[in-house]
Amino acid sequence: MPNIRYANMCHWKTIPYRQIDNFREFYYEDKTNTAYYSDWDTILKYQSALGFEGIEIAPWDLADILPLFGSPEKFTAFAKERGVEVIGMFHGAHASHDAGHFDEAVRAGREAVDTIVKFGGTYMNTCPTQNYCGTGPLSRDEVQQCAKVMNEIGRYATDHGVKIGLHNEFFCAINIENHRELIESTDPKLVHYCIDTAQISIMGEDLLTFYNDYHDRISTFHLKDTGSARQPDSVRYARDPEITDDGTRWFWEPGLGELDLKGLYRLLKQHAFKGWMSIEYDGSPDLLASMALTRYHLDNELRPIYD
Repeated sequence: MPNIRYANMCHWKTIPYRQIDNFREFYYEDKTNTAYYSDWDTILKYQSALGFEGIEIAPWDLADILPLFGSPEKFTAFAKERGVEVIGMFHGAHASHDAGHFDEAVRAGREAVDTIVKFGGTYMNTCPTQNYCGTGPLSRDEVQQCAKVMNEIGRYATDHGVKIGLHNEFFCAINIENHRELIESTDPKLVHYCIDTAQISIMGEDLLTFYNDYHDRISTFHLKDTGSARQPDSVRYARDPEITDDGTRWFWEPGLGELDLKGLYRLLKQHAFKGWMSIEYDGSPDLLASMALTRYHLDNELRPIYD
């Protein structure tokens, strides 16, 4: 068993079919590449063929997956038949900094844990609260309230065999000035951390220093590159900065940005990290091409350092 197993964070968005029964006939409907990206059968085969044994789904996938498959368990069985297992799901803990939303935030987190368990997953990567714009800056009490919610969700998750990992976005109300305060205000036995290599770098953390400091809290990774580390407040605090109309890409395939991912892998070896790492392709114009480029970089540049 390798030290690191690789998964894809699902960004395929709407996939209208579970399986295309007659691929040739479907292709001749429009003679484009539409058929190649329209069913879970084909997409999961891409993953399996490129050596990505896991998939991390997003909550917005449920509206498509559940009507197509009928239940989380049936999707999991379908994926497993194609060599892919569901490792977990992303979750956004909206308004967790607001004491008036405590019950709502904890209930939503517990429901997400229940969903992950039905899929057979063991990770829940959790954005601690909403965007900075319209919310920040948070007071000390609001950061502590956020930690209180994370601990409550973390306790429920731990009891159900799921690890929750804080996953901070570069535009989140938990930002560079209170990022470590939140981590250190949570219970390390209940709340872990998912390093999104690009997100924390854009926010202003040094990737290698952060991993070195918190290596014993790390449950998993979202691995992606960026050429835009250390953005100023005016960018991080803007309204919806991740979504731009001018084609700006914050995130790139490993090796196409500026992050020292080889340095990260040397630290992974030093700290003997073992577990899952999700690759994330948000912003890519071609998810299959990104998956193939990533696999090449992993096999030729990163995995030889620590496998």
